[in-house]
Amino acid sequence: MSREVEIKITSEIHQEDDAAVFERDGLGSIERIGDDWRIKYDEKNKEGDVEVKLLVKPHELVMQRGDIKGDHTLMKFEPGEKRKCKIMAAGKQMNLESLTNKLDFSEISPGKMQLKVEYDLFSGLYLVGNYAIKIDIIE
Repeated sequence: MSREVEIKITSEIHQEDDAAVFERDGLGSIERIGDDWRIKYDEKNKEGDVEVKLLVKPHELVMQRGDIKGDHTLMKFEPGEKRKCKIMAAGKQMNLESLTNKLDFSEISPGKMQLKVEYDLFSGLYLVGNYAIKIDIIE
């Protein structure tokens, strides 16, 4: 059974000598299916809301962000593993790989869960950057 939730996202990006932190909010839903969790929300952005879908498995995360017909991202995370990622932006497809350093999904307190992902992003052998995403899910 799906439950409505409030989402708070914090993203940290480190690329070469540059670093940035982004914070976003959203509204959505969470549903448990066996050992898996499905989280769906609309992330608030200046350019317009972006739909995000997360499938959290015991040792894996699949993230789809954006509209499949337009700009979108499909990423897979598995601790210690390199996984293929696809990013479509401005009609161009980038094939990248993520190396997941940390993946943690846990209940922080009653009615509040947190998803943390830390990963390195590669284009071939070239390190694009280091990323950390924290998503607070509040009922």
